[in-house]
Amino acid sequence: MVRKQLYISEEHERVLKERAREMRISEAELVRRLLDRLLLDGDSGSAVPLGRAEAVRDFLEGVDRISGSHKLPESYRFDREELYEEERSSGHHRDA
Repeated sequence: MVRKQLYISEEHERVLKERAREMRISEAELVRRLLDRLLLDGDSGSAVPLGRAEAVRDFLEGVDRISGSHKLPESYRFDREELYEEERSSGHHRDA
C-alpha cells in the first residue's frame, strides 16, 4: 500500500468518522472502499472510465443543489395512506 495525505472539509471529516463508526471499520478502510467504488470496477478491479466517475460526481452535485433549494415546510408530514389513496383515485396504483 502507498501512504497518502490529503485535506478534507470538516463536513467530510464528520461524516467519515460517523460512517466508519457505524460500519465498524477504520476511516482509512472506508476511504479505500469509496475509492474502489468510484475509481475501480468492483468485479474486475480495472479502472472505471473517467466519464463514469465524472457522471457520478456531477449527479451528486446536482442532487445537492436540488436538495438545497427544495425544502418541505416544517409542518409537512408524510402520510403513506394518503399517497396510496391518491394513486388509487388517479388510476396509477400498482399491484405488487
